[in-house]
Amino acid sequence: MKNIITKHFQVQRILKNNKGQTLYYFLILTVILIISWAVMLNIARLIKDRIRLQNEADCIALSLATYKARVLNFLGGTNYLIGEVLSLGMNPRITQLVSYSTDMIGGFPATMKPSFESPLSDLKHETFGHKNDEGVRKIKYIIDTIQKVQDLAIKSYYAYHYSILSSNIFKDYNVLLLPSRPEKNLGLKRNSKGINYYSTINLACIYLDASMHFHILSRNKYKQSKYSWFVEGEKFYRQKVKVVLCKKIGKRRPIFSKFLGIHYPQVTVFSAASPYNVKGSMFPKTEDTFTGATKATMVLSEAASIAQLALMERAIANGSSFGPVAVPFIAAAEAAVALNYLESKRASAQLLSGKDNPIDAYLKAKLGGWGAHLVPYEFKKTH
Repeated sequence: MKNIITKHFQVQRILKNNKGQTLYYFLILTVILIISWAVMLNIARLIKDRIRLQNEADCIALSLATYKARVLNFLGGTNYLIGEVLSLGMNPRITQLVSYSTDMIGGFPATMKPSFESPLSDLKHETFGHKNDEGVRKIKYIIDTIQKVQDLAIKSYYAYHYSILSSNIFKDYNVLLLPSRPEKNLGLKRNSKGINYYSTINLACIYLDASMHFHILSRNKYKQSKYSWFVEGEKFYRQKVKVVLCKKIGKRRPIFSKFLGIHYPQVTVFSAASPYNVKGSMFPKTEDTFTGATKATMVLSEAASIAQLALMERAIANGSSFGPVAVPFIAAAEAAVALNYLESKRASAQLLSGKDNPIDAYLKAKLGGWGAHLVPYEFKKTH
């Protein structure tokens, strides 16, 4: 009985000794904390990779769209310059008339004084009875040069596009979507109405007095250009640049990946950017031969036409001194003056007709200017 009581008290003494019981809780909590720490580090690394990859995609898309916008601004300005130069060209028919149309481009207005020769005029006082193409040749040279500069600007965008593409090949991500080829002419197309250039034939010269005389003109086909300025193409407003990047897995593994049996998921990001101009496109929407005109070019061209028509009327008035023989010639000259006047007014009236032309298109949109910003990616719906 004594032994039983002794064993009972020994058991009670052992049960009352609870030293070391918290060690189990501490170990369990430590394991939980270590696993949580590893999970947080893995998630943080994943979020960091995604943010960095998204920034890369946004930079690529915005960079390409911004360069597009700069090229569009340049092309719009040079388009305007083409229209302005052509609007100074004249239609050589009996007199030099304003045209404002690429159907008929002759040299710049002729000077009326023998003491001064305009370097841009097709009329030289020593070339009576001969054709002259110096002025129209210079106009064509200016237009051809501007067109070459435009093409060079587009090629620079192509080069920039390919440089962006090549610079991202060896990064730590795969480029799943980036326009492998930039759109032709940035969605623009050349106006296929073309330009007809005419040289001037100086048929005769009527002297009005010692310091003033009048040229009777005809025209001769000089050269023809197949294309003129840029107009909007069918895909012009599809300027959005889409970029999709996918992170390369590589050799990096999550912390405790073997112990926890986890691995990093595939990180894929999407981005898109587009150029925009809130005031308009700077380019005509349709193909036409009408150049348009600025106030300055209109005043210069109209003044040249009015001056030459006035001189012709003066020459007709002086013709009466030759007697009845000159009557049919005077009648023909008066009819020519009336026809030329109507032709001049018709060409000037086109300025108010609202036709699509490179000068007006640029003036309406130049204050807006092309810029670029990020836009929604817009996934295509599949059925």
